[in-house]
Amino acid sequence: MRTAICPTQLHFHELIGHFLAMGSNDRLLRFGGVMSDAWIVSYVESLFASAESVLVVVEPGGNISGALHLESTDCGVVLGLSVSSWARRLGIGTLLLQRAGLLARTRGLKTLFIRNLSLNTALQRLVLRLGMSVACASTALSTRLEVPATSKRDTPRAGFTAQITLADDSLRSQWNAAPPNARLPDLAEPIPS
Repeated sequence: MRTAICPTQLHFHELIGHFLAMGSNDRLLRFGGVMSDAWIVSYVESLFASAESVLVVVEPGGNISGALHLESTDCGVVLGLSVSSWARRLGIGTLLLQRAGLLARTRGLKTLFIRNLSLNTALQRLVLRLGMSVACASTALSTRLEVPATSKRDTPRAGFTAQITLADDSLRSQWNAAPPNARLPDLAEPIPS
């Protein structure tokens, strides 16, 4: 049975290895750009120096198969999520997203922002299956929300994650600029699962 744990200094090299093994497309989806190897090493060093929420899934051989980072910014909390290509479809993304929902609820958060969510249809489908809401702009220049396509097997699961919205990071400035109870004409309510 897999569990998500807070990494220690003993996981430092494995966490670097997890991120360095990502291809350019995975780095774009996870970090918002194709980051250099040196940048990734600095990023992992910063994770161990901060008090941010970081969880990893460590396999029996010591390899890290998935990582979650909730990064607090002045405009909200950005969720960083990655699953190693060799470990996809094993429930690791589900486990980490459930933990993200739990962490968000304990912090009183209803929205987590994800870099390039509008480009990551697999993650959108997983989020909807878990009962979370998804908010994506149709283009980088638009704030109109679109519903990701779902299939018959994408049956939403109700639970504690139902009140959490994962929004594309491109919507963060418009989302946070809105008065608490106001609706923006161009930024509809998040799309429920």
